[in-house]
Amino acid sequence: MDSALLTVGPYVGELVPEYRAPELLARLAELPALLASPEARPVAGGRNRHVRIDLPLGGASEAVIVKAFGRQAWLRDLRDRRRGSKARRSWLAASHLQRHGAGTPRAIGYLERWEGGRLRESYFLAAYQSGAVSLREALLTLFHELPEAASFIELLESVAAGVRGMHAAGFVHNDLGNQNVLLRPDGPGRWRDFQVIDLNRGRIRRELGVRERARDLSRLSLPSHLLRVFMKMYWQASPPRALARWERVYRWLYGLHSRSRAWRHPIREARRRAEGGREERRRYPAPRDMWIWDERTGQPINAILRKERLAHYPAARYVGQILDTLRAAPGLWRSYGPLLEGAFRQPVNLAGRIGMALHPSPATLEHELSLLAGLGRIPAFVRFYHHEARAQRAFRVELVRALRAAGHPVAIALVQDRKAVRDPGAWSGFVEDVLGAVAPMVEAVEVGHNVNRAKWGIWDFRELRALYAPIEKWHARFPALQFMGPGAIDFEYLALLSVLRQWPAGVPLSALSHHLYVDRRGAPENPQGRFSALEKFALARAIARRSPACEDRLVVSEVNWPLKGTGVYSPLLAPYVGPGRGKNAGVSEDEYGDYLLRYLCLALASGLVERVYWWRLVARGFGLVDDTDPAAWRPRPAYAMLQTFLGVLGESTFSGAQLPARSGKRHGRYRFAFRRPDGEIVALTYAHGPALPFPREESFARVEDAFGQALARTPDRLTGRPLYLRGSSGAPPPG
Repeated sequence: MDSALLTVGPYVGELVPEYRAPELLARLAELPALLASPEARPVAGGRNRHVRIDLPLGGASEAVIVKAFGRQAWLRDLRDRRRGSKARRSWLAASHLQRHGAGTPRAIGYLERWEGGRLRESYFLAAYQSGAVSLREALLTLFHELPEAASFIELLESVAAGVRGMHAAGFVHNDLGNQNVLLRPDGPGRWRDFQVIDLNRGRIRRELGVRERARDLSRLSLPSHLLRVFMKMYWQASPPRALARWERVYRWLYGLHSRSRAWRHPIREARRRAEGGREERRRYPAPRDMWIWDERTGQPINAILRKERLAHYPAARYVGQILDTLRAAPGLWRSYGPLLEGAFRQPVNLAGRIGMALHPSPATLEHELSLLAGLGRIPAFVRFYHHEARAQRAFRVELVRALRAAGHPVAIALVQDRKAVRDPGAWSGFVEDVLGAVAPMVEAVEVGHNVNRAKWGIWDFRELRALYAPIEKWHARFPALQFMGPGAIDFEYLALLSVLRQWPAGVPLSALSHHLYVDRRGAPENPQGRFSALEKFALARAIARRSPACEDRLVVSEVNWPLKGTGVYSPLLAPYVGPGRGKNAGVSEDEYGDYLLRYLCLALASGLVERVYWWRLVARGFGLVDDTDPAAWRPRPAYAMLQTFLGVLGESTFSGAQLPARSGKRHGRYRFAFRRPDGEIVALTYAHGPALPFPREESFARVEDAFGQALARTPDRLTGRPLYLRGSSGAPPPG
């Protein structure tokens, strides 16, 4: 043994200088008795025990964690005689990490006893981390008590920075499981003091290679999508392919190793199973039950990647969609053609057809209602969320009451989470609370939200039917209350057909409500295959017309465009944006305003959509008003543009349109003519695609921009920014 080692009773080892006082050494000389005393508090059991003890230090008492390593086979003793015991390796690793500023509990020392070439006892001592929790416990707390995306992201960023620092120090842990990462809570959903423990398997290197890093990372247990986010955090960019590839290899190998443990160690595993059956331990939710809410974007985030999600869908879901499509296709095709050909051919009065969704807090209610009043007494839309606390639910009831008092027609949505799906009784109670309070005050109720997307908590049609079950009771209680739905999202009409078949037969849907985004990175005229916004409206309307569950009406109950430069507040980028990334995801504020007006004209003037609810009035990443600065909200250009549109055309009647051919990229001039109640004809016009020469043959009294400002002269070019031709002749120009 090394002659420089400290001797403490029957042990040799090393201790930091402050722990070498005679009275303290005397206590450490009797470690087994000390660990077995009533004052000792076991922290973790197993072959290697963790015990907390209090030791006298400088006239006070300091809490110390002692890791007592179990006896091992003689071959391992022979190997450890050469390379050092687990206790000594833990000491060397901890000392190395401390010197390099990497997180680990303050090392106090190690003690060991060798006899006849065998390691009889060995102990590693470190400062006890009061209040620290493992990554495993932190994740469990978030999943079960605070499933908020921002909290998950902050936790993962803390761990990623800590692991990155550990690897930069030249240390590979080799057992970096969730239980071996400690953090200290710093308020709800916040974390600090990353530290790694159980260091005896680690190795000190001059520099870590990709494979060693990948092996460490592969031991962390995270849902697949959160793992992908974590890897970006760790590398501070998209990780190199070699790192990602080796991480997958080592994760697969470790999974194989874990699954084989039962036959490699049958007695030990049987004992663990018996112990596990006796104690109540929180577990990670099953992949289908992982539900994480992101308040910044007003939606859940996926915990697992798409490939894994698809594997969790039941086969009956796919079979059902195919059969429902085959049944519906002939009738849909017969309705779709005439609807498309009839678009823009009938007068449409715009009054009451443009609605706005609100999501205020008690602190912002007055301000948001004032902004809504600036748009007139337009219809309002309020969502009630099952995952929110009862106090928030009560506040939304008061919001509905305030909107009604201000003269706004109000519709609401009942929004589920995964708990609502798993606990039908809780969902039924939620529906009872909400409808019991607001049913007499609202004109329509949308039941379910994005029910074709698993991240909103619904994986199969059986679950969807259970979600709809309480509605029959409320239809019987309030026969005049209108229900709309099913609140599916995007151009996923095969799923929509199957979802409609789950709706209760005894409850008519007053309208098919759908969340119809067209091109979240581009113009509403852009086609997806052969389907631009117009064709998607026509096909959705055909579904409403042909469905026995639904009246022949279509409501778009959610649409917006994500905005550039809004980071994690953008639905395109949530829940994490790496350094220097994502700046160009979404559209500019000017484009957002242009697309809003163009979408409204296409949807409403076509006669295919009865109402459009914009999502939403105030939101940093996608709203008409930017609330980044809580003390100084900033109406975006779109707010003023919608205000102008409603002031000029909100009570008008559409009378005719000039559109490009429905082929190719749909580039060309778009012109919509409206007759105001005072008899004035106003044409709204713009160019989609390349700018066009302004049509000189057009007859009008003056040109106003999208903000209602009269232009000093007629512009030379027509662009994507809509213009108002006031006092128009009404007829489109020749050609």
